[in-house]
Amino acid sequence: MHAGWTWGLALLLAHSTAALAVEPGATAPAATRTLPRPSQDASPATQSRGSDRPSLEKSVAGVVVGALATQFDGRAVEARFGSIDDQPGDAGRRAISGEGQMRFVGDWAWIGFAFRTQYDVLLGQAATPELVLGVGGDARPVPNDTAVVQQLDDRLVQALRGDLAFASVRLQLDRIESVEAGQSYLLIDAWGLADFGRDGSSKIRIAAFYDRRDGQWLQLHYDLGSAPDTALPPVAGR
Repeated sequence: MHAGWTWGLALLLAHSTAALAVEPGATAPAATRTLPRPSQDASPATQSRGSDRPSLEKSVAGVVVGALATQFDGRAVEARFGSIDDQPGDAGRRAISGEGQMRFVGDWAWIGFAFRTQYDVLLGQAATPELVLGVGGDARPVPNDTAVVQQLDDRLVQALRGDLAFASVRLQLDRIESVEAGQSYLLIDAWGLADFGRDGSSKIRIAAFYDRRDGQWLQLHYDLGSAPDTALPPVAGR
């Protein structure tokens, strides 16, 4: 575990083009980090891990920021990263996980997130990460907004009808959890039953991200056949 690896760097992705921007008061690692020279008796594996560190950092940061922007249809985001956990994996891979914060360009408040990915040492590439928003930071559970929940229900029924072409769609949500994050965002995690009338029914898991300022759904995702017994941080994506 590399608890001291902190990137004091903001990553900007706008219109699917990635660029690096250093936050005020922060210094880009490439300009300040000096990697220790491996001792002559260090093993080849140790030397390889040491020399690979900058590539690993850059690759992981790139795929995480890219995945965040993809979650929100290419909307420009900034991200900053804290310490991570770096563990040996299988078949020449390293298991990478950690936390960070993101915000949409123009916002002042940050939204916490957690990520997990695999890094291929031979190829020098990180895989598409798993993301969970609303982790740590200023994220806080709030009572469900009845009007927003009704909008969520209406949108999902419409989406299910379009995706599945079922004439009858009705949702019975057994549990709904809302988390407030950033300036005016709601992250909603819900699960229950999707009833398709004569076509049967299925468990359903819902993850949604709602901008209360604009009344806009930034993300609306569902998985059929999934309904956990315990709550998880909302808005998971891959």
